[in-house]
This record gives sequence, C-alpha cells and structure tokens, in this order.
Amino acid sequence: MQEDIFQVGDAHFAFTAQTSASFVDGGMQFELHTAPVAFDAALHAPAFQPDDVDNPSPGLVAPQFGTYGAFFFHDKTGEALRTVQMPQHQPATFDFHLYERGFALDSFHGTVTLTPSCIELRGDMRSRYDDGKRVPIHIRKAFTPGEVSLQPHTYMSLAEAAEVPPERVRRLLIQQPWQGDTPKIDTFPPEILQFENLEFLSLQFMSPAHATFTALPDAFCSLSSLKELFVRGSAIEHLPENFGALGQLEALFLQYGKLRDLPDSIGRLTRLQRLVLPGNALATLPDCVGHLPALTLLNVEKNPFVSLPASLKKIRKVTLENKLKALYLDIRYRPDIDVALAPESFLARDSAEHAALLEAACARHKLKRYLPALLRLARNAVCYRTTEPEDHAHKGNTRFGGAPDLPPDIEFPRAEDGTHWRFYAQLRLADIAELQPWLPRDGMLYFFGEDQEELQKHRVIHSTAPASSLRTYVYPDDATFENGDVFPGFKAVATATVSVPSLYNARDRLIGRDAVLLNIEDNDKLQKAYGALQEELSGKSAERVESGRRDDCHLVNAHVFTQHESPEEQASAERGGLPGEWVNLLMLASDNRPGFCFWDAGTLCFSIHMKDLALGDFSRTFVSLESS
Repeated sequence: MQEDIFQVGDAHFAFTAQTSASFVDGGMQFELHTAPVAFDAALHAPAFQPDDVDNPSPGLVAPQFGTYGAFFFHDKTGEALRTVQMPQHQPATFDFHLYERGFALDSFHGTVTLTPSCIELRGDMRSRYDDGKRVPIHIRKAFTPGEVSLQPHTYMSLAEAAEVPPERVRRLLIQQPWQGDTPKIDTFPPEILQFENLEFLSLQFMSPAHATFTALPDAFCSLSSLKELFVRGSAIEHLPENFGALGQLEALFLQYGKLRDLPDSIGRLTRLQRLVLPGNALATLPDCVGHLPALTLLNVEKNPFVSLPASLKKIRKVTLENKLKALYLDIRYRPDIDVALAPESFLARDSAEHAALLEAACARHKLKRYLPALLRLARNAVCYRTTEPEDHAHKGNTRFGGAPDLPPDIEFPRAEDGTHWRFYAQLRLADIAELQPWLPRDGMLYFFGEDQEELQKHRVIHSTAPASSLRTYVYPDDATFENGDVFPGFKAVATATVSVPSLYNARDRLIGRDAVLLNIEDNDKLQKAYGALQEELSGKSAERVESGRRDDCHLVNAHVFTQHESPEEQASAERGGLPGEWVNLLMLASDNRPGFCFWDAGTLCFSIHMKDLALGDFSRTFVSLESS
C-alpha cells in the first residue's frame, strides 16, 4: 500500500484523526484535515498566509480539503473509480464539489482520483485572480473501503458515449456551447438511436435557429427504455405519431421551441408524471392529456392557445397564464353576481380629450407611428402630485400620508397588538369626477395597509359622510407602527393624463397587432424616446428626472412597471376573473415628500375588479408591491 501524503510545495503536513471518509446511500464524501504547524515563510509562502481567516489561530497553518455533500461513482468504467479534472468546465461532472480551506492561493487546479479506499489530488494551488502564482500539490489518503453503488454515468457528448459499448449508455446530455459561432444542427443526430438502453436524454440547443430539424425520426420511438426526455430550443414542430410507444416515459420536457401539436398516442404514456411544454406554438392539447393516470404536473405557459380540453381539470397542478385557464375552467369573478362591465371606459380611446393628449405626446417624442397600437392599450388615468405640507385647514381634502380625516363610524385600523396600520392616502372623489367616469362621484376613498413590506392586510374604504362630520385622527403619544413612523402629510393636486404600457418583459402580453410595440424595446433611440414619453405622461418634469428626485406622481388606472406578473395578473391568479377585468385603483409611487419608499423605490398598487367597482364594493381589493 502506498503511504499517505499531504505535500504543498516543499512543505509536508500530517493528517489528523478528524480526517474521514463516509459512505451514505451508496455515495461517498471525505474530509482531509491536517495538524497545525507554525508558519515558515521559506516553506509556506506563497501558498499560505500567517493571518488567513481559515487558520486555526494566528501564525499557524493547517490546510484542509473536502467535498460539499456526497458524490457517487458511475458505471463508465464498470468499477468504483472516478477521475475529476478541476476546475470543472462544461461539460461538468455536476455532483462533485471540492472545497479548500487554509490557503492563500485558494484555487486547486489538477486531477482528483477517487476510489472507495483512496483519495488522490495532483496539481497545483493558484490564485482565483490568476496572478501567475502557483505551488505544486500532491495529496493521497487511504481509507477503509466503504460500500458504494454505481450510478449510471451521464455522457456529456456523442464522442464520449462512443468510447463504450452502446448498450452501456443509459444517460446522455448534449449541450450546444453558448457562443456566437456555434454551428447549426440541421438533422436529428442519428447516432443517438444506437443507444437502445437510454433512460435519460437531454438535448440543450441555443435556439431553434441552431437546431433546425422539425421532427424526431420515427425510429426514435424504438428507445423503449427512455424515462426522461428533455429538449430545449429546437425547431421540432411535431412528434412521431407512434410517440406513445415510449411506454416507460415519466418526464417529457420540450421547452422554448416550435412544437405545434401533440399526437393522440401520447394518451398511451400511462407512466408520464411531468409534461412541461412552455414557450412553444401549441394552439390546443389532445383531450387524452387530462386523462393520463400518472400526470401530476402540466406546464404549458407561453403558448398561443385558442382552446383547451376540459379534462385538464383532472391534473393536480397546471401552470398556465390565468387568462388562458378560462379556456377550460370557470374562473369568473363572483359568478353569482351579474353586473355589466364597461372595459372600454377605462381606455384613453374612449375619451376624445385623452386620445388627443396621447396623440400630442407621441408627436412630441416622434412616436406617432405607434399611436394606433398605444390607443388600443393606453388608459385614461388620473395623476396626483403631492405639493405642500398638510396644514389641516380643510377637512376632507385629498391627502397623502399624515393623518386621515375620518367620520365617526370609521375607526383607524390597527393590528391585534395595537400597532397602527399605515395610512397612505385619502382621495376626495368630487375633485376628479370630471377626470374619469368610473369612480363614485362623491365621498372619500381611504387607503390603509398593515405593513407595506409584507402586505399581509390592507383596507380601502369608501365613505359618503358629510365633510362636517370628519375629524382629523390624532395619533396617541405611544403609537407604534410596522417598519417606521408616521408618514408626513402632504396635499395633492389631480390632473388628467394617459398611462401607456411598460414594455419591459412584455413579450407575452403584447401579441398580435400590439406586438409592433416590441420594436421600441429593440431600438435604443426609440427606447429612449418611449421612456421620455412615459416620464412625461406619468407627471415627471424634465427637471425632476434630471435631478433624480424621488417625488414621483401617484396614478389612478395606470399601467404599472413590473419585472414579472402585472398587478392585474396577480389579482386574477389569486382572486379570479380575467386580468383585463382588474383595474389599478391607485398606484402609490415612492415619493420623498410623504416619505413613501416601497422596497427599492418601487410602487404599491391597490387593484379592484370592474364588477366590484360597478357595485361600489371596495372591500375586496387586492394589493401588490412592484419593485426593481
């Protein structure tokens, strides 16, 4: 038996009793510890530093190596032997992760040879910053052999798989490199079909333009052992008619490609548990999908569906845009109440004044060619700008922050422990009755929230109490609040404006004729012009934009910037109804005057369903926080 060794440069270290190899569930992990020695610059520099934080104490060095969690031996060689080249570049071995501690040169470059009875590392230690410093290293440690089980090796290329008999290849992953000169693959690689025992196949392409074959060959269905199939970024439009012959298939992922339909034979995949098909060109699904006995997850987001079978209701989890769930589910909002909705009244094109305002703004920013699309989407909004500190000379005026003017029958909301909720705004509706047609003509709207960081509870209250009955709330001296103190109160003025949609991450919202607006996002000059248009319409003056002051305006019936789902989409998913039936009742922006700052200078949005708005019922509003 070869002797144990832990050598770094000319320095030798002794292993301690903490050094160990453990065997869990057929896998192995190890920890290599050395006894501390006094730092000697002649022996230990530059690999070590006497004051490194990983040292056992100042002036002592004791290097360590180990694995983060267990790794497994694979069956590529037919025995429990594994060789890993560090650092791992693509294709990587994934489950082997090596740590090194106690070094100044903190990156091991070399070969790790692993067996259940011996660990050996040969290479050198380098700086992660590639400053040219390196020190040779050789480590070998023998252990009492443990029990391990061989796992199917994942072959990372056709060339690697060709090194062994085809019947031994059970897992194959082919991944195109993400670089500009990646060659195209025009046909399905026929070499794959020789691996008759494949259980796992993953084909990861850069895009459909880099994998232009439009179908899998019929012979693909002869891979009768296949359990998991993953294909991403291909131009495949159809699957073989006999695809159902893959009777062992448990997971089918065809993502972000051009798949147009599924064959009816997919109904024969009785073991299929996960069917994931986002980002394709599917217009419908076969009825048999909903009857697959083992299927628990269906993900079909970002497909242009025009119909879906009712059988999808049987699947435990379906991931799909809420507006498309209406194709097979009854997602009506409060279906027991019949109220006529007037969605056109919320759009700028329904008002000659707002349409003219948008047309003039588009002309100023040289975006008039996009006016038809913007008129289909722009909303007739109300813009509130905070002005001067509230002096409480008049009860019942519009106010942001501070203390509300409440009638006797409305108590200031508090948490169960007595903590005051946040008061955000009160809007005098008579002031904006001429600016929009859908809010009540008179009275006050009050906006409260328990905690703007967690959004656990909120309340919107409409009151028609006479102004003479209102009393300004006085906070007790010992009043406490979640996340801060009372917002200073500010008066505000309201003006009519138009809100245009955010184009960020909007490719799934802007479809059909409206997709022309995506041209703006692809052109730096147009993008800058559209940003200026948005700034102007949302109430920001050029002076305020240039100064970077955070005193944005607050908007009623606005499009809201979001990185993910819009407030309307969030409300639809949680409360029901279609996203287009939800209205952004009030968007509060981060504003220096009352001190509003929602996370990273984001927005707090109160939304209401058109049905509730028509009924004057503000008890069912939805709140969301949007931030960059």
